[in-house]
Amino acid sequence: MKMPRHSHRFPGQQRQRGAILLFCLVFLAVLTMMGVSGMESATLEERMSANMRDHELSFNAAESALQAAEAWLVNQNTLPITATDNSTDVWAEDSMDPDDADGLPWWHDNGIDNTWWTNNGDAISDVAEVAAQPRYLIEQYRTVDTGQSIAIGSGEITVPRIFHRITARGVGINPTTTSVVQSTFVQTYD
Repeated sequence: MKMPRHSHRFPGQQRQRGAILLFCLVFLAVLTMMGVSGMESATLEERMSANMRDHELSFNAAESALQAAEAWLVNQNTLPITATDNSTDVWAEDSMDPDDADGLPWWHDNGIDNTWWTNNGDAISDVAEVAAQPRYLIEQYRTVDTGQSIAIGSGEITVPRIFHRITARGVGINPTTTSVVQSTFVQTYD
């Protein structure tokens, strides 16, 4: 005897057509795109913060070199001898410019590169996490022997003030990340 086939359907259940499956796949695709976009954004932000940290390290290294140069000048009792060929610790004004005719200050000249700084700048040491130790140059560029004196009318001679331009260059973790800072330092000597 043949048994009748019974359907295992529940009462009120209709034949499914997969609409929910299609909806879930579309929803999953949207979530995947949002996740990929979020990861790209996070990666970009991570690169930006790394570049910012690298720049800050190079800037702080340059500032350290600037302070070292100022400290060196403070410790000088007599006027340092200047030279045009890096044979002394102080350069004569604009003597390091490889091209006077281009109208650029020497620190913006294309001839002033990493090798030039290594060969001509004075390095400081013990700056951590940088690709190269920072360097500085001291340039004597002006002597002022007139102007204000607290001894006006007493016959005393005004002590000349020597102006030095200090240019310092720092490098970050990446050797292509550099910062250049300058200061003007005024000193009187015996």
